[in-house]
Amino acid sequence: MIRRRRNRREQPAHGDDWLMTYADTITLLLCLFVVLLSFASTGKGEFQKPEAPPAAGQPVGPFDIMDGNLPFHGLPRAGQRTEDADETPAEVAEARQAPLQAVPERRADTLPGAPAAPAAVAPMQLGEAVANLKSQGQAAVEQKGDRLTTIEISSAAFFGSGSATLSGPGRAILQDVAATLGTDKLRDYHVTVEGHTDDSPITTAQFPSNWELSTARASAVVHFFLDHGIPALRLRAAGYADTFPVVANRDAAGTAIPENQARNRRVVIKLEKIDPGAPDTSG
Repeated sequence: MIRRRRNRREQPAHGDDWLMTYADTITLLLCLFVVLLSFASTGKGEFQKPEAPPAAGQPVGPFDIMDGNLPFHGLPRAGQRTEDADETPAEVAEARQAPLQAVPERRADTLPGAPAAPAAVAPMQLGEAVANLKSQGQAAVEQKGDRLTTIEISSAAFFGSGSATLSGPGRAILQDVAATLGTDKLRDYHVTVEGHTDDSPITTAQFPSNWELSTARASAVVHFFLDHGIPALRLRAAGYADTFPVVANRDAAGTAIPENQARNRRVVIKLEKIDPGAPDTSG
């Protein structure tokens, strides 16, 4: 027991160990201040921007973004005068107040490289007989570009009342049309013949209604074209009875208007241009 107490008394005291930690901290702080002082005392001489922009073809030096030395530093800034701006401040103010001059508009077809404007499509020549009917008001021709041409002819020029047999004058008219359809110019056109009647009912053994009459008249015209060499693949026949009148068949009181009914009785021949390589989807 006495020996243990003696050993405890002989061991040195460590009460000043904190001084080592304090000294290390002071040293680190001193180093930090030295580094900060070195940064603060550094001048801008190392980051000076060039006095003049480099000449064309010379390599461009490093850019100091913080100092405003960007690749486009040679361009005039706002508020600076360019070398060709010799106006006085009064002239500049006057120019700003002057009204803007209208710039003449350039049409698209006059711009360089613009495609030429399409030429006007020449009217289709359908024969002297059709021209005579037009002059008499018994036919109308409507042409939409070079794709669609519609010929409307009064049924009286082709058929008698309640009949689907072509008359002599009607054959002469269709003779001219068939000659035109057989030319090379119209070989890529499909021909649709439509029959239209008025709303007067018909009940015969041959034509129970206007549907049969209108279809028979369209078929008679198609058969005439077939007999004159028009290929069957180009021909269509359709009967519409009185479902598509041009004008009203009757007035508000239900009374028939003969002149309107005569106008609605018609044969329509539609010529539609089809691309030669396009598949036929109408069948």
